[in-house]
Amino acid sequence: MARITLRQLEYFVAAAETGSVTAAAARVFLSQSAVSTALAELEDNLGVQLFVRHARGLTLTTVGQSILRSTRQLLEQADDLERSAEEHNDALSGKLTVGCYSTLAPHLLPPVLDAYLTANPDVDLNFVVGSHAHLRSKLLDGTCDVALLYDYGFAPDLLAGDVQKVALQAIAPHVLLPAGHPFAERDSIPIEDLVDEPLILFDLPPGGEYFRSLFTLRGLTPTVRFRTTEFELVRALVARGLGYAILTQHTDIEVSYENRPLVTRPLAGEWHGLPVVAVHLAGSNLTRRATAFIDECRQTLGVDAATAE
Repeated sequence: MARITLRQLEYFVAAAETGSVTAAAARVFLSQSAVSTALAELEDNLGVQLFVRHARGLTLTTVGQSILRSTRQLLEQADDLERSAEEHNDALSGKLTVGCYSTLAPHLLPPVLDAYLTANPDVDLNFVVGSHAHLRSKLLDGTCDVALLYDYGFAPDLLAGDVQKVALQAIAPHVLLPAGHPFAERDSIPIEDLVDEPLILFDLPPGGEYFRSLFTLRGLTPTVRFRTTEFELVRALVARGLGYAILTQHTDIEVSYENRPLVTRPLAGEWHGLPVVAVHLAGSNLTRRATAFIDECRQTLGVDAATAE
């Protein structure tokens, strides 16, 4: 059996992330020759080439990219095992990286991070914010432990079989209007009445497709005036009277950055809420830190753990 050591794997990750033996050696406080030898031994033991070596440094091969993800998971589990053996109480420590979809982040992350770090001050917690595709890639390459995402039913490939999800809540879509708009006086607004109105489309993938699908379900086509991936820009344009928007995430502040008033109204009729889920790689053992983070999300959002799966 090949004698693969955790040290070799650590040097492999360092080399992959820095792109050179020199930088990897500096990170792990070893000589370049020691790191180079360890990488060569690892490749020999695995029977594959992990890097393409060139004058500018190192580039991962295709198999190297695949092994990097597994290596990160293995090192994380080894770290968790070591810390669990050392701990004689319920305290958690070590690294945890969570991801969050851009529009969810300002509303969901602050209360969850605050509560989690208050209960677990020794955890070295970091977060990544971005689109679904970006966060999915972070999950798959092992740089992100858990991601908080919307579960779009029309885009199953984003949450395919290689990830596992835990339901947290569901958010119904609503209409955002400028103050003074004729529809602002209504209790709710039928989506049919919005078709000829100019739409400011929040188009961070796959959000734009989701908001357009609300019209498609009724056999309608919206009149899109502007598209943007910036949530606050959507609100600012609406507040200026340049159109309306349909959004899922609510804010407690009913003004734009320019202090112009906004009005929120529900869509008339029955609309299923857009699920919010915590996602992690299927088949991998979650660390205690990651499990505790998901539990904190449930508690903060008021989700019954017995029915959240």
